[in-house]
Amino acid sequence: MDSLKVKNFIILVLLIVNAVLLAVVISDRLRGDELWDQSVQGAVALLEENGIAVSADADLSTRSLNQRGVARSPELEREAVDEVLGGMTTEDRGGGIIYYGGTYGEAIFRGTGGFDIQFSASGAPEAEDMERTALEYAKKLGISLLESSCRTTSSDSSTVLTYTCAADGASIINCTVEFRFMLGRLYSVSGTRPLDYVTSETDSSVIDVPTALMRFLELTREKGHICSELRGLELCYAFSASASGEGSLTPTWLVVTDTGEFYINALTGREEVLA
Repeated sequence: MDSLKVKNFIILVLLIVNAVLLAVVISDRLRGDELWDQSVQGAVALLEENGIAVSADADLSTRSLNQRGVARSPELEREAVDEVLGGMTTEDRGGGIIYYGGTYGEAIFRGTGGFDIQFSASGAPEAEDMERTALEYAKKLGISLLESSCRTTSSDSSTVLTYTCAADGASIINCTVEFRFMLGRLYSVSGTRPLDYVTSETDSSVIDVPTALMRFLELTREKGHICSELRGLELCYAFSASASGEGSLTPTWLVVTDTGEFYINALTGREEVLA
């Protein structure tokens, strides 16, 4: 009986300890959230004091992305182009430029990620649904697209769908792909792709939202940027690569204002100038 009482007492003590620890964790988390909110609100207030209003639609929540190394794979590239063009021949033109000739057209791919595919008149695929066709051919080429980014430009003779590339759901702000349609057929696909595969991924400590907002304010002062409203804040990737076919995806804050877009390296806080 005494042994049972001792066991029950120990269990009760453990339950009390766990409850206390849980309360401490919840308290710390709530305090952390409160401090975060205060930091964000302080940054927003400072922007407003300097004549820059922050839209209620701007996402000011905490986010993170890791730095990635990427590379070109001649084998994966050849397989993808063969699926699109069929019956290929290849020609290395130097400087990381490869020419592909196929049954349905021709293509040029560059180590820096740029590419251009032109279908022949007889090889241009039919496209009853342009968006579905674009996504289908992007998948064949191993390119992930942000579906919500689709922009349509039309003229008398053609329609162009432009998509932003993506990596794990994050947009790659300087990688876009254009699909040109004429007379119900897809005639060309061109743009910049983030190469073929990930070679490395590094845990990265990106600058947080309040710091990004303050850095943006500093840049407006340093560079003489003029704007009156911050409309959006998105953590994206910026792509860079050399002709050798090695590159990187770097976390970058995209700041959207009423006068344009600004890019801030989320690792260094420096302004990025992207083509």
